[in-house]
Amino acid sequence: MTDDRAVSAYGRVRSAYGWALLVAGSFAGIVTFLMMLLVVANVLLRSIADAPIDGTLELTQSALVILIFLSLALTQYEGGHIHVVILTQRLPARLRTAVRFLAMVLGLVFFAWATKGAFDFALRSYTINEQEWGAIRFPIWPVKFVVFVGLLALAIQFLIDAVGVLVGELPDDEDAVKEEHL
Repeated sequence: MTDDRAVSAYGRVRSAYGWALLVAGSFAGIVTFLMMLLVVANVLLRSIADAPIDGTLELTQSALVILIFLSLALTQYEGGHIHVVILTQRLPARLRTAVRFLAMVLGLVFFAWATKGAFDFALRSYTINEQEWGAIRFPIWPVKFVVFVGLLALAIQFLIDAVGVLVGELPDDEDAVKEEHL
């Protein structure tokens, strides 16, 4: 496969995966909005009628997990995580690319490992039908599977980014930092 075809194939894969991440991120946004409505309704009902909504704390705890973990990979896709370039900014371009590739591979390995742990944790929770016991009772294993899915999506994004560094399609962190300061 020629370099142009590899870049083109990479772009198609990255774009399609980015679309899936955007769907997950949009769902996280909807969860955020619904959580906000629940908290506002709870505050108003508590203030006006002294009748808080049962389970608000438990539901918002679960909602926070959902919105955070469904957004992690999208943030990586968009380059929204913190970039620290103080150590790499003076490196030659090839060495900087190698360091960036290594960082993506380390991210992949770490989050693949975390994904395995999250899956085991979620599966155990499902097996014992783990429940939230607070003002309301509901199963928490679905939320634990969301953690697994979010970490898996992030590990896959690190893989895609590592390939992007290799084919020269992922912008250099140094370039991104320079653009932010213009």
